[in-house]
Amino acid sequence: MQRARLLQALCTHWSGRILRTAAATWPVPSSRWRYAIKSSPLPQQLQLSSSARSVLASTREKRTRPTTNNNFSATPISLEEQWTKLEAYYQQHSLLHYDQCLRLLEQLESTNSQQSTLNAGQLHFLLGACVPELMPAQSAQERMELYGRIWKQLVKVSQPTLSHYHTQLQVRQQNQLKLADHRSLLAEIAVFNGPADAALYTALLDVACACGNMRQATELLTEMREKNFPLTEKNFHALLLGNARQGNLDGAESVVASMRAAGIATDNPITQSIRFVGYAENGEIAKSKELLRQNTNFTAPQIVQMLRGALKAKEIKLDVVQQLIKLLPRDYVNGVDMPQALRSLSIQLIYQNEIEVVMEIVALLPTPKFNENQNVDGYAALILQECFRSGIPLEKTLEFALQLKQRGQNPRALHLVTELALRRPHQPAWALQCLKALSAEGEELRPHYFWPLIISQHRTQGEQGILSLLKEMQLMKVECNEETVTQYVFPHLHQTLQQPVEGIQLLNEVGLKPSQVLGPLLAQVIQRQEFDASINLLQLYPTRIDLVPILQPLATLAVHARATKRFQVFAKLVQALQQHSTERSGDFVGQLLLQMCSPQSRLRQDIDSLQRFLHEMQRLELQISPSAAESLMAIARQCSKKNPQSLESLGKTLNKMKNSQLSLPADSSTHLGGFIKHPRDMTLDELECHLIELEAKQMNTRGVLRRLLQLSVRDNRLERAQELLLKCQALGVQTSPGMLASIFDLNIKRKDLQKAQKSLNLLQTTYPGFQIDEHKLIDYAALLVHGQQLETAKELLQQRAEQHKINGGDYVLKNVWQLLNNVAQLPHANESEPNLTYEIFNFMRKLGYCQAHNALLGPVVREWLIRQNMDAAVAEFQRLATQHKHTPLQYELLSLLVRLGNGNAEELARYPGLTAEQAQKHLAAVTSTVSRVHGASNLNSALLLALAESGTENQLRRLVINPEFRINHDLLVKNCEHLGQEGAVRTLLRLARGVRGVQRTIDEQRIYDMLLSQFVKSNNYEAALDLFERLEADDELKISLEFLRNLVKLLRLNNIEIPSNIALRAQIR
Repeated sequence: MQRARLLQALCTHWSGRILRTAAATWPVPSSRWRYAIKSSPLPQQLQLSSSARSVLASTREKRTRPTTNNNFSATPISLEEQWTKLEAYYQQHSLLHYDQCLRLLEQLESTNSQQSTLNAGQLHFLLGACVPELMPAQSAQERMELYGRIWKQLVKVSQPTLSHYHTQLQVRQQNQLKLADHRSLLAEIAVFNGPADAALYTALLDVACACGNMRQATELLTEMREKNFPLTEKNFHALLLGNARQGNLDGAESVVASMRAAGIATDNPITQSIRFVGYAENGEIAKSKELLRQNTNFTAPQIVQMLRGALKAKEIKLDVVQQLIKLLPRDYVNGVDMPQALRSLSIQLIYQNEIEVVMEIVALLPTPKFNENQNVDGYAALILQECFRSGIPLEKTLEFALQLKQRGQNPRALHLVTELALRRPHQPAWALQCLKALSAEGEELRPHYFWPLIISQHRTQGEQGILSLLKEMQLMKVECNEETVTQYVFPHLHQTLQQPVEGIQLLNEVGLKPSQVLGPLLAQVIQRQEFDASINLLQLYPTRIDLVPILQPLATLAVHARATKRFQVFAKLVQALQQHSTERSGDFVGQLLLQMCSPQSRLRQDIDSLQRFLHEMQRLELQISPSAAESLMAIARQCSKKNPQSLESLGKTLNKMKNSQLSLPADSSTHLGGFIKHPRDMTLDELECHLIELEAKQMNTRGVLRRLLQLSVRDNRLERAQELLLKCQALGVQTSPGMLASIFDLNIKRKDLQKAQKSLNLLQTTYPGFQIDEHKLIDYAALLVHGQQLETAKELLQQRAEQHKINGGDYVLKNVWQLLNNVAQLPHANESEPNLTYEIFNFMRKLGYCQAHNALLGPVVREWLIRQNMDAAVAEFQRLATQHKHTPLQYELLSLLVRLGNGNAEELARYPGLTAEQAQKHLAAVTSTVSRVHGASNLNSALLLALAESGTENQLRRLVINPEFRINHDLLVKNCEHLGQEGAVRTLLRLARGVRGVQRTIDEQRIYDMLLSQFVKSNNYEAALDLFERLEADDELKISLEFLRNLVKLLRLNNIEIPSNIALRAQIR
């Protein structure tokens, strides 16, 4: 509700500004000055909260320019959300974001007329926003192109009014673009809005003069004289500006003389400001300065416009700029940010590579006085952003930011520039230079500032790039914390850390102390199953470390130790780790043993191996807490009921290892409880519940996540699968070949070719012997074709056929069909090219992926239809019918030809050169071919449905009542059921009315029962009620009692109140 009121307020505000006129004002409409003065605040209930503003500010940079694709595609947002973002940006900055407007327009242009769209008021607001003050970063041509696209959308929803045309003229005037033919525009306006009045001619004159088109201005003056429209002071001002813009200063002075002769004062600020613009734009600096010396009583909007004129000169005079800035009223320039008009002007200058002028303008503005709760980093923040986007040299941007900081205008300007640089990973040198500038100013640098740089350096320069960056961090006295080391540095130093001792020495040279890196490095060495190297590291560096992160890799190493019978070495490693623990009273050994005996581990079932582990640990005098000993004993009793001797020996060992001074952490898992079904035996819903339970208990969820991911992909729950994949990556779930194949399939189904290629490469390199399912490979080939990589797809399929036996058949029928359908939609250079889809079909058939099938031949015909070649499509249809005894795309082709034969203008426009008579000949050829292949009765069944879909009621009825018309009743019923499943309600209703009273075709009531049955299966009670209302409106139809009772059952199932008319006719109480 608030959003609706806000949009209404904005649109009303704009409309009022656009239509406001005054006799003694600047020659452009007064709404031009809307952006040269401080915006009036919205009412309290319509303002954005401070938290909302902060959220918008934090996400602003992420959404302002297209960036490289992330690992996972963002969820598409609705039209309403797009508008909300655009509106919020406008409320915060008094500017419109060009990219947001483009995205909004693209979504509007792709939206069906039945879907939600913007109303006329919203579109009017966007029209008026295509001006330099609101879109300063774009050129006039870009703004007018955007205007044209918005105007097309406006015409779709509303007839343009006079206010819309005034807006059009105002936008063209402010962009200083010529109007090619004013007479045609006047004629267009007159159709719905009547003849032009003096205000409209004034607006046209403003447009002509704004761009110096005095020839058109003369024509307009002649027409105004003919219509007895008097010249106002506003018109004289327009002519004064027009002569100046044409370069005719003598003509401008003659206009001033004419004003004096007409008794109009010329010494007022408005006239003088226009004269100043004329002098400045034509390089008459002396006259400009003299005029400034004689007149100082200008308003802020007039001074801003004079400043624009001074900045349009071929050679900008900074002294004139300084003089104009000093004339601005103090209440206009005093604020927590630059005045909006000056900010827009500065952004325009930046895109003209005039950063020095911008710096001079900002330097002349006063330092803002911030309150206690106000943000201090907003002053000129947008200008700094545009410096990056426009390609201003970083040195200049840093100089500008440093000046802002030193003057106190933006104390965090350097931080802001650094953040902007870090958001551009393709330019790591920029971010490093900004960080150095921060350090030089004595600002504290934190490790997380360097995270984006670490990733970028690894991508561009490899491990050497990371080491050089760590060296730079050392020089800037930035010390890496644990998160930086474990999450960003170590995962990218595989080669450096292959030799652990040398790796620690190398890291020590670049500022990472052994105490910082020993723990994470040990986890990596343990994961590589290197016992001796791990023990050697612990002996060389007597550093205390946190052992909790090492528990999981150590439990995995225990599996390897059990398999290789290295119990003694494993116990020595545990002892060495225990001696380096930072938590002396914690039960590290107990935690480890419980982790090793997790529910799905083989050690849980192997009591003898567990005893061996415990024996070696007890021999080295390792101890565990009583609670851990009890938990391990309980696990042993569950799994070793048939071996009491081993159980007794285990109990004795555990008693020897007990130490009452040790305790397990409160969040450690005891792995106790009853029988839990294995994830591989659970259904999808059971897995979801099991995952919630494990997460609540903070237990290991990796196996459940892996299984749940695979099942979600298989069942096409793609969004859920994407969420699960992110969880797996966050938890570091070890990938199996099946899991990688599911991720590969997920990326294919999401049509993300780049990620699909990466996941396939990872699968083939990690598990080279794993054979991918045939249908997944065909789906990947289809995705390659969709991405215009046909040859790559053929090579992939050829390679699979050479390496493995191809099964093919119905198992991959849908997959092959999708591949051929994608081939059919590939663009063609010219019409003489052969049918590419048929070539690929033969290629697939030769390799054994498929055989001739009616569905697979459909894309062959469809290719010709897409290429708008009906003659070739019909010829191809006949050839395939003769060669393969199939009639592919029969229903679609018959329906299309019926529409074309009936003279459907929209369909005929799709096929240039095709006439209705030719379409009727093609229809006769197709029906003859179908009759030859399938027989007349089967043809009649298909033709009946085609006429119900695309023909007229008379055509359908004539066909049905023909006594010689015979059909295949079973085939017709089967096809009707298929159409019901596809939701072709209109077609079936037309068929039902057409066969009414002719029982030899198909029973009318059966069609209705068939439709209702389909609605019942999909539990769509709304469609069922709609069907009933349609049937009830037909006075000639008697609805069966069975139909009504089935409808009542559906309504009761959904707890819907049964309408009285249905209850009465169904004979229920």
